[in-house]
Amino acid sequence: MTDPDRDDTAGTPTRARRLWGRPLPPALTGTLILLRLLPMVSLPLTILLGWAVLVSAAFPIAVTVVSGLLVGSIPAAVRSGLASPAGQRSVALLVAITLLIVAVRVLVPFRSALAGVFARVVDRHLQGRVMAAVATPSGIGHLEDPAILDLIKNAEGVGAEGDHPGDAVRSLATLLPSWLQALGSAAVLLAFHWWLGLAWLVMWPVVLVVLQSEFLRVGRTASGQAGVVRRSDYYRELAIRPGPAKELRLWGMLDWLVGRFDNSWHQAMRSVWQARRPGRPVLWLSTGVVGVFNLCALALLAWAAVQGNLSLAALAVYLNAIQGANGFQAFDDVNRRLAYGTIAIPSVVDLERRLAQRPSGEPSGTAALPLDVPRDAIRFHDVRFRYPGQRDDVLAGLDLTIPAGHSLAIVGLNGAGKTTLVKLLGRLYEPDTGRITVDGIDLRTFDASRWQRRVTAVFQDFAQYHLSARDNIGLGAPDRADDRERLREAARQAGTLELIESLPHGWDTILSRRYTHGVDLSGGQWQRLALARALFAAQGGARVLILDEPTASLDVRAEADLYDRFLDITRGLTTILISHRFSTVRRAERICVLEHGRVMEQGSHEELLAAGGRYAGMFALQAARFNDAAAEPVAGGG
Repeated sequence: MTDPDRDDTAGTPTRARRLWGRPLPPALTGTLILLRLLPMVSLPLTILLGWAVLVSAAFPIAVTVVSGLLVGSIPAAVRSGLASPAGQRSVALLVAITLLIVAVRVLVPFRSALAGVFARVVDRHLQGRVMAAVATPSGIGHLEDPAILDLIKNAEGVGAEGDHPGDAVRSLATLLPSWLQALGSAAVLLAFHWWLGLAWLVMWPVVLVVLQSEFLRVGRTASGQAGVVRRSDYYRELAIRPGPAKELRLWGMLDWLVGRFDNSWHQAMRSVWQARRPGRPVLWLSTGVVGVFNLCALALLAWAAVQGNLSLAALAVYLNAIQGANGFQAFDDVNRRLAYGTIAIPSVVDLERRLAQRPSGEPSGTAALPLDVPRDAIRFHDVRFRYPGQRDDVLAGLDLTIPAGHSLAIVGLNGAGKTTLVKLLGRLYEPDTGRITVDGIDLRTFDASRWQRRVTAVFQDFAQYHLSARDNIGLGAPDRADDRERLREAARQAGTLELIESLPHGWDTILSRRYTHGVDLSGGQWQRLALARALFAAQGGARVLILDEPTASLDVRAEADLYDRFLDITRGLTTILISHRFSTVRRAERICVLEHGRVMEQGSHEELLAAGGRYAGMFALQAARFNDAAAEPVAGGG
């Protein structure tokens, strides 16, 4: 669940983003957000960076004053000589300004390096929050929701440039000294004419707000293009990932893919470019106001100098102060990175809040879950389910009993609802209507995460983790992943122990050629590894084991062998076999024929053949196809 204190802290700037009924510009909004977030991430780094920012702003102001005093002291030093008090004063001022300039030169790279370190810490902190938020729901439906996917995209980085919150930290470390230096220089002008200094103190924040309001429009436009950016990212990933590389080259698709990437990228950026278009009156007006202020201030200085009302030192100080007052940055790439980078932070907070909300009507799931559940049976009671955005039900009034401690095979043609049934059993989705009970208790009354530890599955699209062989199996029961004997036993049962021990680094070999000294496995080897992971989960307490057609790359005999092995080593557990090949599951104690989301027939293999129904007809048809294929002569001699 999301930490309410953290949400409130991070969300406070969101509530404070309005000034006189108008939204604050992104740079100022970003400043508020980051200043509240940074101490939460690292208080020591915040203090150190704050010190570096303040000193970075103060030293240039000191240079402005000291350099002016030095210029003013030179005439007297020339007249009296270096040995005179006036000469000694000039030397002291020269040494002081030299030290200040050297300190500034040293401090700027130090501040930049410190901001870079802090930026990476902030990115890691927020990435962890995104990962935790996405993992909060027990199901996976949110990962198919375009609105949630857009939020995730914005949380990772806004716009086609992908500006991250860490980029905002670096920008803030650059902008804050310039803003504070501008304020300090304007304060120096108070000593010349109080109303001139006050005008500068008021003028530059107003101009900053006006100019930065442009980023509010552009930033909103960029964040609204997350869906298009995700599409362009998909095209880019297709072009550089090894998986699709063979087909892309054989079909000559690379030029087409690059064209699609360009089109999607330009579509995402077109509205941003339009929002950035020059020539808006507010920009010219703001620039004009700054120019008029500068002309008036310089004219007043010149007039005072001509009238003899200013000493040479004062004139030099005030000229440098006017230059420093113009040093604030308001409309450049640094501000853009601050604006875009900070947009990601409210997206993180919004993502946490939305994914922490339990759907209305969903039980709290706090009932105790005994270790030996299921003891009796798992039952589907008139279960209906339809995927979001689809017109037809995948499961349409499903009634099914899965006896505990026995094997059940669920067969049917593609699209019959077999995998959907498994997803509901694992609480990856919840039924639209009806209910699923375990030993007579509604499944939704149990804590979803605890129930999911009782269910392990090898899906047809099982993951091939680019991790070590040890981790690939140990993920089945992470709390027991250090138990080498159990890992070896699971690998032995799955028939993959010999393979693992023959790898270059044994159990520590990374299973991907994308990493140094890594190796890849064949489809059948990956399947045995996935089976070992499921068996290791059973050793860790899983009571329901599912094999959901993970054998797409195997022929019918190899698939039957794998299912037979699975049934042998899981005897006494609740096992569910999913297949569209009727002949591979004949050893299951019960077979259920699923069609159009309903149970059409069920019984043992022999009972269903004797009944002469749907199962018998499909079994005979598939057996005839297999026999015809097996009877074909082998072509060629190689």
